[in-house]
Amino acid sequence: MTDQNSSTMLTNQVQIIGGGLAGLSLAAALGTAGIKTLLVDLEPPLPEDPYQDAKDNRTTALIQNSINLLNACGAWTGCEEYATALTVMRIVNLPRGKQKYPSSTDFDSREINDSPFGFNVPNAVLRRSLCARLDKLPAVTHLTSTKMQALQKDDRGHILTLSNGQKSTAELTIGADGKNSASRKAVGIKSMSWPYPQTAITCYIEHSKSHQNISTETHYPAGPFTLVPMTGKRSSIVWVEETILAKKMLALSEDDFTKALKEKIKGRLGSVKLFGRRGGFPISAMLSNSFHTDRFALIAEAAHALPPIAAQGLNLSLRDVAVLAEQLIDQHNKGYDLGDCQLLAEYDRARRFDVVSRLAAADGLNRFASNDSAILHKVRDLGLSAVRNFAPLRHFMMKSGMTSPLGTPSLMTGKVIKKQA
Repeated sequence: MTDQNSSTMLTNQVQIIGGGLAGLSLAAALGTAGIKTLLVDLEPPLPEDPYQDAKDNRTTALIQNSINLLNACGAWTGCEEYATALTVMRIVNLPRGKQKYPSSTDFDSREINDSPFGFNVPNAVLRRSLCARLDKLPAVTHLTSTKMQALQKDDRGHILTLSNGQKSTAELTIGADGKNSASRKAVGIKSMSWPYPQTAITCYIEHSKSHQNISTETHYPAGPFTLVPMTGKRSSIVWVEETILAKKMLALSEDDFTKALKEKIKGRLGSVKLFGRRGGFPISAMLSNSFHTDRFALIAEAAHALPPIAAQGLNLSLRDVAVLAEQLIDQHNKGYDLGDCQLLAEYDRARRFDVVSRLAAADGLNRFASNDSAILHKVRDLGLSAVRNFAPLRHFMMKSGMTSPLGTPSLMTGKVIKKQA
């Protein structure tokens, strides 16, 4: 990681604002191809322990296409030790009224191929691996603990003013700075957003029983409660709760919080204890009116944000990375302008349908699943029964959840990034 502090103008081919997992991945892809790239990262250098000390205590269920992209970027090797196969996705609808038992359906990856749906990896491990990869790429300048202070348009692109006193310019500027993207606002791209009255509580647990590589999502009226397998006898929790109650839960002592967790888990994993930190993330959705403007593009949660359901968030963002990186690498290898307006318009068109369809589905699923209506509860039961008893429908749902409706970007198929000769 680079720590520079001078008044000189930095000049790059691409400058990326935002060092989240998508921004890091894009920098790794471009740097691997030899594209001179600046990454402005608000986060500090990584702590030693990715579990105990990490600021982000979430995990991500990466589908195989996303893992292929990380392999292409040279960043998957550092994740393998911490990656846990996701073989079965279990959906549970709790009993209501006279029902004695919950209804459930298993989506088993072995029904459609020989490999798991994907692998669950702690976000802190992903960040550490991506940062380590950037350190090895001469084409990438990675500025940590650095913030965008201003972004101004000029004839050549955008001039970026940084919190360390430096300024930077590039052929193309990319906003990867999250839902409340300062870069998106600076270039005047509008967006629409809507909050949900929910907060996702996240934590890690250790347990005495094996999770058997089964991810279990239980639907409660306030939102889903999801157990996601980690290495050994550990699991990640994503507990979606009404925001007012979530704040109370996060304020509990460790003993009282663990007791509440045990009530949710219902003995599935034996004895349970917390490790690492607890986190709370308010849930909202957002969609930008455009994913580009003159010499500027948006990726990931600066362009779109979904509720945390069906493991779509980062996988969707990494498809942005794959499509844009592929276009930029091809443009670079031909010696063309990386800020070309036609290229950016093609990127926007390539991503719009996938993003909007996934956002609509995630929004609908969240509202459908997070509801105490007796009618909707019955509909959920009937739906689970139909999926459980009709294999073609079950197989179709599994395959559609792992692919894009417009096809798979080549960087997600196992293609190797080659530097221009």
